[in-house]
Amino acid sequence: MSNYTQAEFQSIVHGMLHSKFAQVSSPTVVMNRAVRYTLGDMDMRSMKTAAQLSPNMFANVYDYACPSDLKGNKIIDLKKQVSRSFLERWLLVDETDFDRTKSISQHRIAIRDDSFSRLLRIDGVEGSSSKVLNTCESLTTNGAWSAAGDASNLTLDNDNYITGGGALNFDMATGATTGYIENSTMNQIDLSDYQDKGSIFVWVFIPDYSDAQADTVTNFILRIGNDTSNYVSVTVTTNNEGLTFYDGWNLLRFDLNGAVASAGTVAWSTVDYLRLTVTKSASLAADTDWRVDDFVARIGTIYDVIYYSKYGWTTTAGVYIEESTTTTDLLIADTDEIEILAFKAAEYAAQELKEKDEIAYFKGEYEQAKRKYLSNTPSEALKITRRYGSLPNLNRF
Repeated sequence: MSNYTQAEFQSIVHGMLHSKFAQVSSPTVVMNRAVRYTLGDMDMRSMKTAAQLSPNMFANVYDYACPSDLKGNKIIDLKKQVSRSFLERWLLVDETDFDRTKSISQHRIAIRDDSFSRLLRIDGVEGSSSKVLNTCESLTTNGAWSAAGDASNLTLDNDNYITGGGALNFDMATGATTGYIENSTMNQIDLSDYQDKGSIFVWVFIPDYSDAQADTVTNFILRIGNDTSNYVSVTVTTNNEGLTFYDGWNLLRFDLNGAVASAGTVAWSTVDYLRLTVTKSASLAADTDWRVDDFVARIGTIYDVIYYSKYGWTTTAGVYIEESTTTTDLLIADTDEIEILAFKAAEYAAQELKEKDEIAYFKGEYEQAKRKYLSNTPSEALKITRRYGSLPNLNRF
């Protein structure tokens, strides 16, 4: 692929306009506008990129970080890094369809836009490894749960839960900073295979993440091991998707390969101890009805997201950017793409210069070049599939 500096791109447009490009108020603004429009108008081969899915893909975990430079919904593929099945074919669906059919119909992708943040919603891992540590459906069935520190009034909540028939419920007192729930008598479970590459997932319901004074929940700390003298700990400051905690149910992920050996030595073949601590601002008002549900250990599968990027430039250091600011920035375009971008830049420059004939001419050249390019290089982006019919026909695509 050829790369053109901003200065070289400006020179091409300058030649198209017979040296009049220098008369526009800001050639850089015009070039950036032309690149933005063109990348929004068509999918260019040079804008294909790949990023490792974060976190790894897990069964029954549906929300993942979305690449910040994803253009619209232009997903091309999800590619398993090793041992991909010949039959693995992904479908892009809308968020409502995805939410209705998750866990029923696999290999679906949706994009969720919410309050200026984006998530990839994915349902597709078959046979990934997982072990349930504690379902949180009883205070005593699988070991005895207790609340301590600034946590109190531990009960079982049979009304608001994620899985099974209940969740652990506790309160945090006024002025509280750290409270925890703990179970040191669980059934032993072998996590030897999870020690270096597994993650512990748990759902936590936050009744009030922050207040008007910006007092917030700071973090959650998981201790896991054999007892209060032999455990490792992992701290998280964001939820599984890498987003700030929010009111309601948050899925937390504690990666064991980042665990800190806090006390003693853990025998991973006989894990039977859990403690979950919440840390918050002391001035955050007291809250009742914190909830915790479903501790599960999982090993993820490494996938790459293949997509069209909306970033049309890179710096000389190789950092991808949406807006060029210096003449040494590189335009990501191959030989058969640079003319298309230049035609659009010339059209916008002609608009500012009020050259009506040239506006029409360059617009026509752009459309003709675009048609030729797309004929030879059609978009590879997935099209949204909309379902018509009843649930028994879910897999008839």
